[in-house]
Amino acid sequence: MTDGLSEAELGQLNGEKARVEFKRAGIGPWTVLYDGQGIGETPVSATSYSVLAPPSLRADFLGENGWDARIGDGRPGMVTTNGDEESTTYLPFGNDEGWEPLVIVTDAAGTRDSEIIFNQEFRLVFELFEDRRTGDLIDVRDDGSEVVVVKFSERKVTVRTSYLARFRALKQLDLWLYTDVIAHFPDISAEHDFEQVTTEWKSEDSAGFNSVGTTFGYLSSLFMAKKFFAPPPIEQCNLWQYEDRSKNYENFIIGEDEFGKTVTFTCEEAELGNYFGKNPEAPHYLTPVFFRTEVLQKYYNNGELYCVTAGSISCRARWYLRVDNDHPEYVAVFLGDLGRDLPEPERQYWKGFNIAPPGPMSSTYARRSYLGHWVDAEQPDHQFKQTYGELQDQWQNERGWQLFRQPHDIDQGILNKLHVPLNESQIEFEDQLLVLAKLLVDFLNEKGIVKIAGRGPEGERGLGKLERFFGVLGYEHVQEDMALLRQIQELRSKVSAHSKGSDYDSYIAGKLGDKTKKEFVRDLHRRSTVMLKRWIELPSIPMATAN
Repeated sequence: MTDGLSEAELGQLNGEKARVEFKRAGIGPWTVLYDGQGIGETPVSATSYSVLAPPSLRADFLGENGWDARIGDGRPGMVTTNGDEESTTYLPFGNDEGWEPLVIVTDAAGTRDSEIIFNQEFRLVFELFEDRRTGDLIDVRDDGSEVVVVKFSERKVTVRTSYLARFRALKQLDLWLYTDVIAHFPDISAEHDFEQVTTEWKSEDSAGFNSVGTTFGYLSSLFMAKKFFAPPPIEQCNLWQYEDRSKNYENFIIGEDEFGKTVTFTCEEAELGNYFGKNPEAPHYLTPVFFRTEVLQKYYNNGELYCVTAGSISCRARWYLRVDNDHPEYVAVFLGDLGRDLPEPERQYWKGFNIAPPGPMSSTYARRSYLGHWVDAEQPDHQFKQTYGELQDQWQNERGWQLFRQPHDIDQGILNKLHVPLNESQIEFEDQLLVLAKLLVDFLNEKGIVKIAGRGPEGERGLGKLERFFGVLGYEHVQEDMALLRQIQELRSKVSAHSKGSDYDSYIAGKLGDKTKKEFVRDLHRRSTVMLKRWIELPSIPMATAN
C-alpha cells in the first residue's frame, strides 16, 4: 500500500536515497563523525557515528549488519578475568577489540547536560587550538594563517577529511562510518495491506540493510549501513620525519650574468655551500637575496600576528626570519635563511618581490652578520621605535608612570606599524602620518600630565597640557618640540578630512617642498627621535599616584 507516496518518498522508503547519500560519506572535504541532530524527528530521523579500528576487525565488523559501537561507547573501563589467577586489565576505550572512538557523547547527569568530547590524541597530533567562541578546533599553520579542522554544533561533529586521512595514516587504523536513517509515514497506518520487506547487501568495504515495516504503528523504514576506509601509507601522514618530503623550495634571483640575464638558485639549505666545504660549487648559504621594500607591507599591516624589528620579522611562535631592513631602498635576506626559516607559503610570497642585486647589504647588517658586532640600526623608523620603548620604560621605572598611555584593543600593535613609507603612494604616506600622530599626540597620558602640571583652562587639549607640564619642569626645548608635535597634529587633521581637493594637494606640496614622501616622513621620524631622547633626560618629579 504505497500508491499514495511520491517518487521521493518511495526512494526514502526503499532506502535508495539513504544509500546514495551514504556512498558520499567520507569522500568530500568534510566528514561527519557524529550527527545526532535528527534523533526522534519526522519525517526522517538520522544518526551517524564513527570509530577507528584495526584492519584485523574488518571481517567481524562486516559480518554483522548492526553498528559495532554505540554512541557513548569508548569510555575507559576495566575487565577482570578468572582462571588460575584473577587478572584485571584497564581498557582505555572500554573494549578489548582495539577500536577507538573519535567522538564520545557523555550521558546527562543531574543539572549537567551531556557533552561531546573529541579525540584528544587527534587534537594534540595536529596541535589544534580551540576557538573559545565556537568551540571549533583550529590549526595555526606555519605562515600564521588559520584553518578550521573540526567543527562542532549542538549535536554534530565534522572534520576535514584530509586531516582525518593523515591521522589514519599515522595510526594505521581503518575509519568506520555508521549511519541509521528512519523514514516515517504516519499517514499510512499498519492496518493497510502492504509487504514488509528487508533488503540486505554486503561488499568488500560496506554492509547494510533496509527494512520496511510497522514498528511505530504506521508505515516506516529503517536504513542501517556501515563502511570502512583503509589507512593510507604511513608516509602520507605528513608528520615529523615524513613532513620534509612534501616541501618545495623556490629558486631566488642571486645575481646577473654579463648579459643581464638573472641567475637563480634554490634556497634549500641542503643544496648550499658553507664554510666547512659542503657543496663547494654551489652558492654559499650567506648569499644575499634582495627584495622590494613592499614585501614588508603585510607584516606591518598585521601587528597582531607579525612583529617587525630592526633586523627581523617573526610570526608569533611559528617562525623567525633575520632580515636586512636597514637600507632605505630595498630589503635583503640570506639565501639559506629563506629556505631554513620561512614556511613554504611565505617563501612563495617573498618570491613575488625578488629583484636582482641593486647594491650591497646595509653596513648595519653586514657588521652584525659577518663581524659579529652589535650596532644600532641607522634607519630613523627603527631608531624611533627603540627610543619610544626606552622612554616608556625609563619613565615607568624612574617616575612611576608612562608619558604615553597603552593603546586600546583597536590600536594594539600600532608601534609595529610605524615605518618609512614603502613607496611614494598617497595611502602609504597618509597612513604613516596617522600612526605617528597617534603615538605622539593621541596616546599622551593626560591624566598623569595634569597631576603635575595642574588643571588648565576649560577644553584644553593634550598638547596644551603637555606644554604646561614642560613649563613646570623648566624644559628648554619646549618651543621646538611643541612646534614639531603641532605640525604632526596638523598633518593628521588634513589627511583625516573626509573630502580632499586642490587645497589639500597644495598644502601637501607646500609641506613636502623638494622632499619625496619617503624623505619627508623619514625626517619626521628623525626629529621625533631626537625629541624623545631629550625627554628621557628630563628631570624626574615623583608622582606616585599617576597612572
